[in-house]
Amino acid sequence: MKISDRTLGYISLLALFSIFAIIAYCMWDAHHEATTIIQVDFDELGSLQPEDQVVIRGYTVGTIGKVQWLGDRARVEIKFNQPIVIREGTQFNNINYAIMGQRRLEIIPSKTGKVLPDDYIHQGHFEPGVAEVLRYIENVNEQVETVRQIIYLITNGDSTHRSASDLVEYVIKNVEVTLSNTERALQTLQPALNNLFAQADVASKNLHVITKQADSAIVTVTNTVNEKLELAENAMKRISEGAEKTNEIINSIEADPFYSKILYSSETVDKVNELVSKLNEIVRAIDTKGIKILDENGNPVKPFAWKNINLIGKTAREKARERAEKASLNKVQNDSAQSE
Repeated sequence: MKISDRTLGYISLLALFSIFAIIAYCMWDAHHEATTIIQVDFDELGSLQPEDQVVIRGYTVGTIGKVQWLGDRARVEIKFNQPIVIREGTQFNNINYAIMGQRRLEIIPSKTGKVLPDDYIHQGHFEPGVAEVLRYIENVNEQVETVRQIIYLITNGDSTHRSASDLVEYVIKNVEVTLSNTERALQTLQPALNNLFAQADVASKNLHVITKQADSAIVTVTNTVNEKLELAENAMKRISEGAEKTNEIINSIEADPFYSKILYSSETVDKVNELVSKLNEIVRAIDTKGIKILDENGNPVKPFAWKNINLIGKTAREKARERAEKASLNKVQNDSAQSE
């Protein structure tokens, strides 16, 4: 079968278009798979615009996508040509790299820090370039022009403002007039002022004398009051010392078990009364004629009975008395402990 030239041409064109379509699809697919998009905010954008370069260490790694103005800042979309890892601490610098004001985004990646997600909003840094410097120069020229006009107004003045020299001359004249008026007023008031000063001098002298007298009177009164106060303090001191001694005596008496026994017990009083009655009986039993001691029946009584006398050691009565005193002392101590 013989193929005509026209058919062969159509087949060639179709094959060529197919090859181009396959290559374009492969390029689009590769580009679509490798694209990474992040967003960066800038306080000032300058002349940065979509399709400007994004570089890392001088190599192009992407382009600027759409730019969105948010009122106080601009949000820039960055499209990378290949997958890239953005870590915390990475810098995004909007720099001017050409003399005509062209700009690009330079990324300084960080090797440390945690990996940030693709939806994280980064903060960029704007570096002024030639266009910004020219704009600043224009602002400086405007400010210099304003200062020049102010200086010209101060020096020469205008229809509504006086010049600085006129104002200084006017002020000097007013000061001279004020000084002359003041000098005349002082000359007129000088006699009255001299009289006033003399009266003030006399009054100060009198006041000085009165002050001395008042000081001496105050010193005398103070000394007298101090003497009386000292006497009163001595008297109070003596009274206080007497009261303290009295309290000490009372406390010692109350603390001593012997005095306590005498004051609060009737046993001692009973023993004294018993002793007095026995002495009275002895006196009644004495025979004044023969100096004999008789009992209650009139029989003679021996002065000394050797039966219960213990010449060595304590007698039974003394031991009984000591036991009674020891028992009463223990009772007093127990009573005081219970009261405390």
